[in-house]
Amino acid sequence: MHEVLLFASVPVHQHHELLQQLAGLTAMQPRHCLERRLIFKAYRKPGLVAGRTGASQDIQSGDLQRLNKMLNGSMYYTQVVGPVSEKDFGSATDSDTQMDGTDETPEAPRYDYERQPWKLEFRDIPEAGTRSAVTSRQMSSSTLPSGDIMPTMSAWGYSFVTEHVVEGDLFIHNDITLFLQRVLHYPAGQEPSQPRQQMPALKDMTPLEKSGSYVLQASITVQDGSNQETMKTASQHLFGLREQLKSAVRLEQADRLSLDTRAK
Repeated sequence: MHEVLLFASVPVHQHHELLQQLAGLTAMQPRHCLERRLIFKAYRKPGLVAGRTGASQDIQSGDLQRLNKMLNGSMYYTQVVGPVSEKDFGSATDSDTQMDGTDETPEAPRYDYERQPWKLEFRDIPEAGTRSAVTSRQMSSSTLPSGDIMPTMSAWGYSFVTEHVVEGDLFIHNDITLFLQRVLHYPAGQEPSQPRQQMPALKDMTPLEKSGSYVLQASITVQDGSNQETMKTASQHLFGLREQLKSAVRLEQADRLSLDTRAK
C-alpha cells in the first residue's frame, strides 16, 4: 500500500478555531485520539517470521505476509502503536499524598498493560524525484498480539529504543483522513530499557514542540501504489482540500529527509 500526504503547522492559538473549521468541513465532531508509539530499531538483518513461532501464531496470515515483506528489506526504525484513553493515564494522587504528608491510599493503577492492543506500522522513506507536490511513501500495518510485545519484537531482531505519546483529533473527509496531532514526551527521568507498564499523569506529559503547536496531517491510503491513475486521483483530492483550507492553514509537501525512517 501507499499513502499520499500533505502537512501543515498549526500554532497552539489557532488549534481550537481549526478544530471548529474541520468539524464544519467534515460534518462530524472530532474524535479525540491518544496513542502510545514505541520505537524499535533492528540490531541485525531480520530473518523471515516463522508462521507458528511464539506469539506470531496469533497474527492473521495476510498480516504475516506483509510483516515478512517489510521486515526483510533494509533496516528501518519501526513503530508499534497502541491506542490508549485518558483513563489509562495515572493521577497525581500518589505524588500529592507524599507531598502533603497524608496517609491516604493512592488510587490503584487503571492501565492494564497485559491487555494493551498493538499494531506494527511501517513507513518507508518518501519517494524521491517525483513531480507531484504531495508526499508519497510505501506503508504497511499489521496487527500484533496484545500485552508484552518485547518477546515478539526481539525474536524478529528488533530492540526497543524509546517511546512517546501522540495526542490529537481525527476527522474523515470523503477519502481523506485528517489528523490534527502533537507529540507528548514522558516526564523527565531515566529512560527505561523496555516499554512502560504504567502510565504517568497526562498533565505531566510535555509537548515535543515547546510552543505547544500542532501538525495537521492530511492523508489518503492507496491500495495499489503502482496504479498511476489512482495515485493521481488521490493527489488531486488532496489539492482540492488544500484549496478549501487555504484561508486557515497552508498544506504542503513535507521535507523528504525529515521523514527518513532508515536506521543509521
